[in-house]
Amino acid sequence: MGGSRDRATNTQTLPGDARAKRAITRLEVPSAYAELELGFETRSLYTRLAAEGPLPVGDLERSALQALVATGLVIISGDRADAVPPTGPLLALSELHTQRAVAARQAIDDLTMVWRTARSSEVGVEVVSGAAADRVYRDGLAASEREILALAIGPRAGKTIEPAPGVIDALGRGVAVRVVYNSRVFESESAIAVTEACMAAGEEARVLPGVPVNLTIMDDFATMNVSYNSDEPIHVAYTRNRRVVDSWRAIFQSFWQLAMPLDQHTMLADGPDDDFRQLVRLLSLGLTDRAIARELDVSERTIGRRVTRLQEHLGADTRFQLGLQLAIRGWV
Repeated sequence: MGGSRDRATNTQTLPGDARAKRAITRLEVPSAYAELELGFETRSLYTRLAAEGPLPVGDLERSALQALVATGLVIISGDRADAVPPTGPLLALSELHTQRAVAARQAIDDLTMVWRTARSSEVGVEVVSGAAADRVYRDGLAASEREILALAIGPRAGKTIEPAPGVIDALGRGVAVRVVYNSRVFESESAIAVTEACMAAGEEARVLPGVPVNLTIMDDFATMNVSYNSDEPIHVAYTRNRRVVDSWRAIFQSFWQLAMPLDQHTMLADGPDDDFRQLVRLLSLGLTDRAIARELDVSERTIGRRVTRLQEHLGADTRFQLGLQLAIRGWV
């Protein structure tokens, strides 16, 4: 298109009245229009049509006219083109870009999961965050067929205490579920109620102070939480690498052997009665049965029977487990 260049504003002008020239100058905001692919000539043509239109199509620069028609800013009727108010077309364009951005973010999550699942045998452990992390965990539970093994610190601060998504369903289809809970979980009555519900459905549970991580092994797939601060997104490491899964399974087994068996009785039992209070105190000091018997002025056999009754009361198979259970309950 012909025209001259205004040296003061470095802005190309087109034939037309002074209003059109001033409007063109105001439109010189390249960064605002680059994302819409509305170049200078396109914006200039819109300004000319707004000020002078409708104009013959044959008199207008073809590519700029096509760009305006494509965005809905110009309509052609017969052999003439005219500008339309920009609000409607540009709001529609804005909504389209918003929908594309949302779709792109969803595609990132979905295709990243496909990539990492396909390549996990090569790269070992992958980390996902936020909604993708939640989906990895849920999908693993839903796909489990043989066993689910878990170390459970408990939910993050402010999160509702409820059964892990899919665990009740897994128990219903015969999957063996074993969980070692951090003893602090049971400071909450709601946590006790949730655990009781899972155990009623068939879960085997044990308890241990200081469980360090939320780890879940689902057949040959495993996840581990790597973030616990409530003010950041959840980050979950996961793997299908057999060596890594087997290593994590061995870690679980170590905690399982140390932990105390858990049932409704051991979760809710009251403190020791008077007959056992002195026994508990002396056991906590590490005294032998003979020394305890001498202190209490009873036979060593009597002490052995009382210790056995205390172990049965707390569900402990060994003296070591008995000590852990006493510590868990705060009796020592």
